[in-house]
Amino acid sequence: MFTAALRPARWLTVLVALTALAVAPVAQHPDAADAAANDACGARIAKPAGGLWACSFVDDFNGTSLDAAKWAAQNTALSGFYMNKTCFKQGQGYAVRGGQLTLTVRRTAAFTCQVPGDGDFTSTSVGGAISTYGKFAQAYGRFEARMKFPAYAARGLHGGFWMNPQARSYGAWPASGEIDVAEWYSSVASRMYPSLHYTGSTSADTAYTCSIGRADTFHTYAVVWGTTSMQFLYDGQLCFKRSWSPTDVEAPKPFDKPFTASLIAALGAGSNAPDAKTPKASATVVDYVKVWR
Repeated sequence: MFTAALRPARWLTVLVALTALAVAPVAQHPDAADAAANDACGARIAKPAGGLWACSFVDDFNGTSLDAAKWAAQNTALSGFYMNKTCFKQGQGYAVRGGQLTLTVRRTAAFTCQVPGDGDFTSTSVGGAISTYGKFAQAYGRFEARMKFPAYAARGLHGGFWMNPQARSYGAWPASGEIDVAEWYSSVASRMYPSLHYTGSTSADTAYTCSIGRADTFHTYAVVWGTTSMQFLYDGQLCFKRSWSPTDVEAPKPFDKPFTASLIAALGAGSNAPDAKTPKASATVVDYVKVWR
């Protein structure tokens, strides 16, 4: 957790005049006032119930490579994770430069995507995905990413900002939960789909009317995760609020355990599956990821 250190206040001189004793007020050092208003995430923001959020994770992608202390790059051959037959390979699909993370999905000639066990399959795309799995996880708080999606508004591309449990405390998906802060489909490029997935979730746990306008320009996508509900904020405006009602456990389960953050760029499937017009390469760009508690 990032914390800001406050310098001790300096007492002004005690003035004694005749029989009256006047004590001057405490003067706060300018740096102390700045520390109270800012932390590692920048200007501190207010909590819905009062007080200020405190920064617990931040990456502005200001280096020249992915920060291995904060992120793990997805590799299907090790994790077994793939999306819509998009494969993830070691060292491919992501780059850090100019203060931004770029996640790229590329269409390729057919190849065998290696999956642990007997899960190998034929793929024609290599995507980009990173996660804080094993590096950072938190239950409750505010999670936010500033990002932009490819400038393409037809079928074929899929990606977004997800959160998944660090441990499957309540069983395999969806029993342990999933939080989709902003899921994007290029076939409906002007919308985002915030969702909660758990045992017993229904279509009411997804918002279908969250218009973002042009997704290929930077927007902020956030979730405020409380003990009884989640609020999804796009550019600071509430788009969707939802309480969950699981059928296999009692709320606040399964959303009472630490979750990780993931960023993904892949090809689509079903009605959003790629066709001949889908670009050979498409990039999703992330300016920052910040988490507060």
